[in-house]
Amino acid sequence: MRSKLAAVAIGLGVFMIVAAVLVRAYAYPTLATVPADYKGTTYLEAKGAQVLDWESIQKPGPLVSETHDLAIQSFTIADTGAKAPDGVVVWVNSTTVMQDDGTQFQRTQERAPFDGVSGAAVDCASCESWTSDTAVYDGQERVETPLERQGQVYKFPFGTEKKSYDVWDGTLGEATPAKFEGTEKVDGLEVYKFVQTIEPTMVGTQELSGTKFGAADPANVEAELWYSMTRTFYVEPQTGSPVNRTEERMQELRYDGVAVPVFNGTVQYTAQQVKDLVNGTKDQTGAKDNAMLLGGLRLLFPLLLVLVGAALLVGGLFLGRKARSERDVKADEKPLVNA
Repeated sequence: MRSKLAAVAIGLGVFMIVAAVLVRAYAYPTLATVPADYKGTTYLEAKGAQVLDWESIQKPGPLVSETHDLAIQSFTIADTGAKAPDGVVVWVNSTTVMQDDGTQFQRTQERAPFDGVSGAAVDCASCESWTSDTAVYDGQERVETPLERQGQVYKFPFGTEKKSYDVWDGTLGEATPAKFEGTEKVDGLEVYKFVQTIEPTMVGTQELSGTKFGAADPANVEAELWYSMTRTFYVEPQTGSPVNRTEERMQELRYDGVAVPVFNGTVQYTAQQVKDLVNGTKDQTGAKDNAMLLGGLRLLFPLLLVLVGAALLVGGLFLGRKARSERDVKADEKPLVNA
């Protein structure tokens, strides 16, 4: 009986150790990547933002900025038919900014390829990476401008570390560091806090009549577009997904000492959006559950399987040895038969 139990224990022990290797080497990498069929909508807001009245560009007189509460909807979908290399995901994003008077302030669209595990931008000619920005006032058709990105695009890596990461900024047109600044709790979930600071920078120019800045001469002048940003990410480290983000943005046109806000305000996820990202919805698993699963697959489950497997293996070897000892004793005690 002991020899049978020993064989079963040894078999189970070996199986569990092999299972631990498979979980860590195959199950975890399979789940720790962006799903190929991702689709989601993110809701943000900017209360009391100063934004340019686009119509004041066309009307006589100076530029005018107004104060509005903005509702921002960002829809993202994976292009499952993209000609992308293995491991590369292509997302198409459309963001619409609405003013509290029901008018559209701005609409932007972009197409971005990135690595499904690291979240970093990928240089992929066949992926058709581009961006477009259509403001309400110009009435032009959308123009897709080819773009090569660097750094993190939509998310941080699976298994995010406590270090700085370069994060892409579309307005600046380059990636700058988002520095790790500690851990915090968001709706009961422990997250890593990263802060990306972009100092005031001139990012472009625009020709406008001097009267737009209070000058008497209507001749065109070259106004400078200035921009700064303090962007804070609250990232669940197992998944690399931000569960909250705030953007303190300054964007204004400047000429001859006159500065006109184009978009000055703080953009952040809505409270409901944060709650849904952390706890999930009926259609989508939240960061808490995903983190628990990935954290288990990465370390806890393989470790438990190894420990239980090793215990069974040792126990099985002990039982086998015991059974052999008993057989040897019985063989020694058996009386000899005369020939």
